Amino acid sequence: MINKSTEIKDIEEIAQKAHLGADVSEHFTGHFQAKQQINIVFPLELLRSIDAECELQQIDRQDWIKLVCADKIREIQTSRISKAL
Repeated sequence: MINKSTEIKDIEEIAQKAHLGADVSEHFTGHFQAKQQINIVFPLELLRSIDAECELQQIDRQDWIKLVCADKIREIQTSRISKAL
């Protein structure tokens, strides 16, 4: 048997069901993070360095890039806050 939540493929289907009056509350858990796919071009040497680091940390490239970006943003924001005080 297919789980109800796996039957719905995307937000458009959820919106359509809601528009028709169906209960779609199971899809709103509060754990959703909006995401947007982007394309980015890296110099080959940088990409090789990233891949080497990923191998050392046993993490995939996409996760590593997200982790490093989040760390850098936190660092910048912390620095900005401390300078403002």
